[in-house]
Amino acid sequence: METISISKLKAHLSAEIKKVKSGSRIVIMDHNYPVAELKPLGEEETLFVREAKIEYRCEPLNPLTTQNPLDAVIEDREERW
Repeated sequence: METISISKLKAHLSAEIKKVKSGSRIVIMDHNYPVAELKPLGEEETLFVREAKIEYRCEPLNPLTTQNPLDAVIEDREERW
């Protein structure tokens, strides 16, 4: 897979689009960080989907604390002042 900087892509957009039309994939880099990918239109990502083997259950969770959240905020603010 080829990479290209944004500034180089802006300067050579037509040529890069021709490469993509022929099947190439190009990763666009912004300060050496990948931000986007150019790929031919219609090229689908492989996605695997399957049916669930067990029925979904939702069980209530126990609270992590018994303290009132408002009391915790007031206590925290009192410690700061």
